[in-house]
Amino acid sequence: MASSVCTQAKRLPPCRTACPAHVNVQGYVSLIQRGKFKEAVELIRKDMPFPAICGRVCFSPCEDACARLNLDQAVAIRALKRIVADIEREQGRVKPEPIPKTRTEKVAIIGAGPAGLAGAYDLAKLGYPVTVFERMLEPGGMMFYAIPSFRLEKFVVANEIAYIKDIGVEIKTGMEFGKDVTLERLRNEGYEAVFISIGTQVSRRMNVPGEDLEGVVRGLKFLRAFSLGQHIDVGEKVAVIGGGNSAIDAARTAKRLGAEKVMVLYRRTRNEMPALPHEVEAAEKEGVAFHFLVSPKRIIGENGKVKAVECLRMRLGEPDSSGRRRPIPISFSEHQYEVDLVIPAIGQIPEGSCVPNEFLDEEAKVALIPVDPVTMKTRIPGVFAGGDIVSGQASIIQAVGAGKQAAVSIHRYLTGQDLKAGREEAEETTWVKDWEILKKKSRRYEAPTEKTRLSFEEAERFLKETKRKAMFEAFRCIGCGPCSECLAGIDLCEEDKAVVDESRCTGCNTCAIVCPVGAIEKNEEEIAQVNEDLCKGCGICAARCPERAIAMKQLTDENILSCALAAIRRGELT
Repeated sequence: MASSVCTQAKRLPPCRTACPAHVNVQGYVSLIQRGKFKEAVELIRKDMPFPAICGRVCFSPCEDACARLNLDQAVAIRALKRIVADIEREQGRVKPEPIPKTRTEKVAIIGAGPAGLAGAYDLAKLGYPVTVFERMLEPGGMMFYAIPSFRLEKFVVANEIAYIKDIGVEIKTGMEFGKDVTLERLRNEGYEAVFISIGTQVSRRMNVPGEDLEGVVRGLKFLRAFSLGQHIDVGEKVAVIGGGNSAIDAARTAKRLGAEKVMVLYRRTRNEMPALPHEVEAAEKEGVAFHFLVSPKRIIGENGKVKAVECLRMRLGEPDSSGRRRPIPISFSEHQYEVDLVIPAIGQIPEGSCVPNEFLDEEAKVALIPVDPVTMKTRIPGVFAGGDIVSGQASIIQAVGAGKQAAVSIHRYLTGQDLKAGREEAEETTWVKDWEILKKKSRRYEAPTEKTRLSFEEAERFLKETKRKAMFEAFRCIGCGPCSECLAGIDLCEEDKAVVDESRCTGCNTCAIVCPVGAIEKNEEEIAQVNEDLCKGCGICAARCPERAIAMKQLTDENILSCALAAIRRGELT
């Protein structure tokens, strides 16, 4: 019989594969199970610097991929991330020691949004002297200026950025790219690599008559003004155009500013809305009205000021390039909504004046910077770009992933390595079923509403209850990832197959869920049944079975125990 070392050890659990930053979800959830909250947040920070921010506003692709969906509901991964970060802050975050500058090559980051800060963070950990240049007076980009405080409070953003500064990243604000900072100046000052991550700072135009009337305020401008504490007169009736998170944020903000009637006008149905479902539900609870399948035709004014929005009703046709069904206008369906303020929030584009012409294609309709999709290098040697300025408007965690990818490329560039080697290979996951088509179910648990000021006694009670709930939720993780080192150390026979002891099997289905090749399913008696043609003999099912109902010839009880103990020591199992 031929034998080989198990290859499943190289695969990632689905939650980690789905995360653009590849955060070690299985690891930190396991630490939370054992009450190791400090260690959990430290493990998150190995992969990305924003545990508290992403714990609040991430769209959580990890939960969409969670194998627990096939049993009941996804583990509340995002809430657990927030909890450990909040506990650390409440108890007093320990200031990290600056990371020594072991490299001499200076790196410049343009833009202090999530992509730029994530790239700077990873490069600083590699020992590079990194300077971040930011146009605004506060770093954080849209995290600071565009997400309202009822979703993401400013001190949370400041605390995360303080950690990045603490490890040695220099951030210079009030420095505009193309004006105060140019590529030529950076070269003259000795910067050997540049990462451009200036994001998308301008709201898209609707291109309808009347959108320049007084009383039309674009989404980003509206949210930024609110963030800066500027006075905004919203009137009594507000219409927000769009269906993304910025539109929902604008609607909820207008409600808080005193508008009696706030409506969201969206040209598709609720199912196609890109906004997070729980944010839409929160807006509805606050009194925001939603009108679906309507699209603005013109904005009607009186004496130069907004009076009403005229819309057409829509129907959905075939899917477009976004994968969503294309809205088609219905003839003669014009109708009007009387309003005092219109807030278009239909997407964002870069500010063209911030992007030098040498980066752009002559035929480009939008000032996005073209890059190599694998290495993120631009047409200018030593200059890389990523985040929204490359992809168009995306999420915080996608921007973080882009920043991390750019950091890898910059390190390879500065050390003379091949920028592409090994990076085009498809990532493997332990979960081979098509989890992308599974509908995301309601979360069992959300983090409690944050208390910004707590007495010591209140804080103790608050944290104790929070910790208990977090540990309970963490124990719902079924640990479907491989035990990496432990399985890799066992010599397995390629012809060895899992065997089910039917007298022990309870039909819990854990083995089917954790099987990386989909070789196990239930029979008519609800007993696990192994497809020997698919089974690879990896032993993951035997290691995870709570009833010890699965056995293998080569994978003995002793090996399974050793495998489990090794995983516990690394925090992969409990």
